[in-house]
Amino acid sequence: MDQNWQTYRTLVNDHIAIFSANLAIFEQFSSEAAKLSKVVQFSIGYCADENGLPQAEEHQLLFRNILRALTNLSALSDTLYAGHIVSNGKAKLYFYTNDTDGFIQVLNGLGYTDDLDIQDDPNWDIYFDFLLPSPLESKMNATEEILDLLVRNGRDLADIFLVEHTFYFEDKENLLEFIESAELDDVSLNALKYTDEPVPVNDEEMLYMAKIEQELTLNNNEIFTLVEKFEHLAHQYFGEYVGWECDELEPNRGQLN
Repeated sequence: MDQNWQTYRTLVNDHIAIFSANLAIFEQFSSEAAKLSKVVQFSIGYCADENGLPQAEEHQLLFRNILRALTNLSALSDTLYAGHIVSNGKAKLYFYTNDTDGFIQVLNGLGYTDDLDIQDDPNWDIYFDFLLPSPLESKMNATEEILDLLVRNGRDLADIFLVEHTFYFEDKENLLEFIESAELDDVSLNALKYTDEPVPVNDEEMLYMAKIEQELTLNNNEIFTLVEKFEHLAHQYFGEYVGWECDELEPNRGQLN
């Protein structure tokens, strides 16, 4: 079974949720061999803590149960495991299949029939639009990981850090409108720089670049507020917010994309 997990934390209906999406099936959506049009979901319950996540002693049992379901159901022909969500006392598992009769038969044998639901999903909307993280969710999750790394490296988040945010734009007019909006917005800036001509950002693209420098403490929610603000602001002007980097992440320089 091919598995390549993207795991991230977000909120679902105001509850903390841990998403795990199987990136290994991404390329199979367009393959002639896949063409799986049904998505099946069901739940496995667990004893939750005050945040709705598994209690410490429940973790091993829950993931043994998930692995048991994954192993048995993925053995079916024309069946792919898309991922799961752990939240509010339940782990919800998602599979794509064309063999719903065989799937339900195996599921009944396992005893996992809570919240069983079968939907037509020929475009894999649940996988692409729900299970996979949005660009903002990816940046929020990565921000948490970077802050944890700074703490593990002995950094005091109450110190002042030099933070640099990077943006890309295809059109210079959109870039200039973004800059004007950012300067007028209620954002504390040390510097706002941009390129007059497109610059190479990878092997294939030439884009305009903008950079915003700030001095921030990272021991509060301000960095998360800024990430969300810049994500929406860049999107408003048809640009891309790449992310932020911090001069104190590593002994030289680290970055968050």
